[in-house]
Amino acid sequence: MKSQAIVIGAGGHARVVGAALSALGVGVAGYFDDSFDGAEEVICDASLIGSLEDTLRFDTDSYDAYVAIGDNKKRADVVEHMRRAGYALPALVHPMSRLERNCRVGEASNVCIGAILGSQVRIGKGVIVNTGSSVDHESMISDFAHLAPGAVLGGRVRVGEGAFIGIGARVAEKLSIGSGAVVGAGTVVLRDVADGARVVGIHH
Repeated sequence: MKSQAIVIGAGGHARVVGAALSALGVGVAGYFDDSFDGAEEVICDASLIGSLEDTLRFDTDSYDAYVAIGDNKKRADVVEHMRRAGYALPALVHPMSRLERNCRVGEASNVCIGAILGSQVRIGKGVIVNTGSSVDHESMISDFAHLAPGAVLGGRVRVGEGAFIGIGARVAEKLSIGSGAVVGAGTVVLRDVADGARVVGIHH
């Protein structure tokens, strides 16, 4: 992790990422988003200063890149764009999260404040483990999935690529959430969820 960074994204998750970088003592040179219209907008301790293509003017040997985009597909596309541009995309783990020492967190992933990762948890690439969420022992979260704030996964849960688990959802142990599946806010999951499925309420 370098001492200077750029952040791609200007929405709510950019504030989460900016706060985490500040807590780690990493300076943010600026935020970049294709919504940029030339008007200054301050996000945490730095400003929105350009579009995605403007990141190409920075020295990739001096700055890490952090992709702060909640949408799974967009995040995956931007991570790939930044990798091709030559940026390192380290995992971002808030110092006030808690991880057992035998966890693994992939590049471009974000473990937010208050999140808990239990023993032997495996987090893929470009994953968001959002504020106050909990992932218990031996669970595996595949690339570009997103656990919203307060989501809770029991032990040995498998979450497929690009899946989304909503705010406050609960997933019982040893279950599978399919690739691209969406688990609604507050849902209680008691059986497997198929690829691409959308579930709400009590799924049993």
